[in-house]
Amino acid sequence: MSDERQAASISGSGSLSGGIYSRISISGSGKVNGDVVVEEIKISGSGRVNGTTEAGQIGVSGSATFSDAVIADEVRVSGSAKVDGRVQAKELKCSGSFRAGGGITSDYIKITGSLRTGGDVEADIFRATGGFDIDGLLTADKIEIHIGGRCRAKEIGGERIEVQRASHSILAGLVRILGVNSGISRLEATVIEADEVHLEDTVADVVRGKRIDIGAGCRIGTVEYEEQLRVGDGAEVDERRQV
Repeated sequence: MSDERQAASISGSGSLSGGIYSRISISGSGKVNGDVVVEEIKISGSGRVNGTTEAGQIGVSGSATFSDAVIADEVRVSGSAKVDGRVQAKELKCSGSFRAGGGITSDYIKITGSLRTGGDVEADIFRATGGFDIDGLLTADKIEIHIGGRCRAKEIGGERIEVQRASHSILAGLVRILGVNSGISRLEATVIEADEVHLEDTVADVVRGKRIDIGAGCRIGTVEYEEQLRVGDGAEVDERRQV
């Protein structure tokens, strides 16, 4: 990165023009008008970027809105963030609230708060102990979900999918911090497909895989398995097919 890149901060109310920066800090109420390329942007107040954001690191502990696509190495949200466009990040961690109008592509995603997206979510590893609403396909090599609220995706696919009930301590923390309703803590999907599948508290029309374990609290329409199927106590499966 060039030494000519300048740092900028807004601690009251103000705005910046788009451009290339080393660091942007918003602790008051601030706007960046135009596309921005920045090594690090931190928003602890109320911030908005009216353009595309390309960053090394993005940290949001306040409230942030990005009007276009976000491309970053690392995105951390402990407050509230909304992206109107698509998100591309090497690492995305959210302990607050994160919304993306487009899809999300990331090597690693960890959700301990809430995630909502209007497109597909693609990752190498996807881990969630909070709630999420994905209006598309969730796909990752490894998917681990400890249900901490309502979790929904149209379709879920990967190599290994593991869905478990969250502990009472996790649920209590989410209710306290985010107001998550533990009364509807379950995973909902139309289709779930992976080589290895372990499910608890899941409602799905179709589950497909080589080795499938359907645990307590599940209501599944059809299970299609190649090698092994186990249906535990407290699980409902309408139809079982070995293919």
